[in-house]
Amino acid sequence: MYIYGSECTLTLIRDDRATAIPYSLETLREERTDVPLDPLVGYILPLSMIPVGAAGVKVIGCCVTRLCISSLKPLASLMTDGYTQPFILLLNRIAERRVYTGVRLTGWELRASRDESAYLRFDVEGREAADRDHTTGDASWVQSETLKFFDGDISVLGEPSCNIYRFSLTRIYGDAISTILQLHYPLKEDDVLNNVRELNDVAITLGDSLRVRMTNAVLLSFTAKTDNAEEILVVRRYRIDGICLVEVRAEDGVWGAPR
Repeated sequence: MYIYGSECTLTLIRDDRATAIPYSLETLREERTDVPLDPLVGYILPLSMIPVGAAGVKVIGCCVTRLCISSLKPLASLMTDGYTQPFILLLNRIAERRVYTGVRLTGWELRASRDESAYLRFDVEGREAADRDHTTGDASWVQSETLKFFDGDISVLGEPSCNIYRFSLTRIYGDAISTILQLHYPLKEDDVLNNVRELNDVAITLGDSLRVRMTNAVLLSFTAKTDNAEEILVVRRYRIDGICLVEVRAEDGVWGAPR
């Protein structure tokens, strides 16, 4: 069954390269945006509204996709410069086919739970939307390996951690760039995260294919609760004041910026 926002196709186009995106949800929508036009001096006229942008359309929303090898490099590149380099999204909802041109990233979130697939949510904004030519085909998606999060995929101060069971890394673009890392783990006496308010080196590596390196992680908040097994579960949120570098691993084993 095809319903609005799921079971449809999404194609990302950057540098004239089309990539089929396997995703679980999209909430892209179009809103009309108008601004008031003041009446002429000396005339008693009501304020009129004029459209802003192409036909007064504002495109906003987000897409959630699981990370897999076939779409990894384009998505990693999007995470790196999608807020400065516009791109195109082709959407096929079966009964509705739309093209969003010149959209930019307003933020993204990378998240995963232990032994489960890693997901990327990317938020977009734009002002160009149109119906697609029905003769235009979608990029075909080929099933490939999905990146998952396992023990040891997050290293803290150079040491792999086998205690973190969930994480989320959120990056928001605006007048300033804000990056928040959230870690969930059960409290243990010898955990390196205990009583540390600033981490100078944190790295997330998924599938030995995607890596995000961060420095100067400053503790923002700390919460803890006890579950039914009388285990204390901790959630720590860090603000990244240093770098947040997204890298992919090439076939020769060298890590570098996505291309």
